[in-house]
Amino acid sequence: MFNIFKKKNKSNNDLLDIWLNFARENGFSEGQIIGLAYFNSAIPTVLANVNQDQTIVAPLQKVISEIGIASSEGANVLYLFKELFYAASTNDNELNPLTLDGIPDGFFSQDDNPYFKYSHSEFGFFKKSKVSVMLIQRMGKILEDYKISVPEAFQLGHSHMNFLLNTTSRLNAANAVIMSNILPHYLAGIIEMIPNPNSLNSQTDLWIFSKIFHQTISNELSNDALFCEWLWYFHNAIFYENKPGSNKVKSEWSLDDPKFEINMLEAIMHVLPPFYRGNNKIGSKQINPGKSFSKWEEFFPILNEHLKTNYGVQSPADTFVNKGETCNYLAYKFIASSQIILANSKVEK
Repeated sequence: MFNIFKKKNKSNNDLLDIWLNFARENGFSEGQIIGLAYFNSAIPTVLANVNQDQTIVAPLQKVISEIGIASSEGANVLYLFKELFYAASTNDNELNPLTLDGIPDGFFSQDDNPYFKYSHSEFGFFKKSKVSVMLIQRMGKILEDYKISVPEAFQLGHSHMNFLLNTTSRLNAANAVIMSNILPHYLAGIIEMIPNPNSLNSQTDLWIFSKIFHQTISNELSNDALFCEWLWYFHNAIFYENKPGSNKVKSEWSLDDPKFEINMLEAIMHVLPPFYRGNNKIGSKQINPGKSFSKWEEFFPILNEHLKTNYGVQSPADTFVNKGETCNYLAYKFIASSQIILANSKVEK
């Protein structure tokens, strides 16, 4: 069993290739990856400006330093920003559009905002996921039409934001980027790699489910670091061979298995009590006396309500958009199931 809290440093020369591989591993198409590169560059550029902290953007600048200076006209900045503005509007409908000279009347009309279709048809996690994937896909299509490569998209996102942040619409541009940066954890984990080169997600030999699971618990359980670490080691006990230093997943686990979800829930039910007896220092999460679950019909309604109330997660209305979304959904189920069993089962100490 392995410890990911000891992270390996990655050189800047390797980082872009590792970023590309993880984006592909999540299931993003090449066109989506181009849009993601632009978005990934826009976020730290804006945050560094807003917070007056250039260390935020320093790793990005190292990645794009050999590409050269891209003009703000390398692709149409207004059409790319329009996508950011529309996507951000699903999180804050009072955002103001750009007011630069030369923008046609009605250019930012919300009447043709394609992202609004998810405002009522999706909920919480899946809304964030569908809007985010649509955003990077539509931006990627614009950039592809200009024959922009992935490295150039990184450079262009940086130069476009610097251009907008030096106009009279600086606040409008910054707000749109920040409000569009409300992402599902599987996507945030990819974007985190450039500002944070030592991210767990840069470990190429780590299972994708584990990467997204760790990203999810690190954010959702950030107020209880001890329980977060405990849950990580519980995850190790279920999925990984119990050998010192090993990061090999047990042979019975495959994300392609249609029974993966139910097998995972059964394993949590079976493994958690004995694991707790040997590892009961779990932070602020305490065991309360209550009932155990003997029937799935009894457990699933409680699980579904816990997911919806605590994490904004419901069963998907449609098929998953990619493997990253699937893993993120399963990670939420792992967390919620563990919390419910800890709170409701009589676990012997």
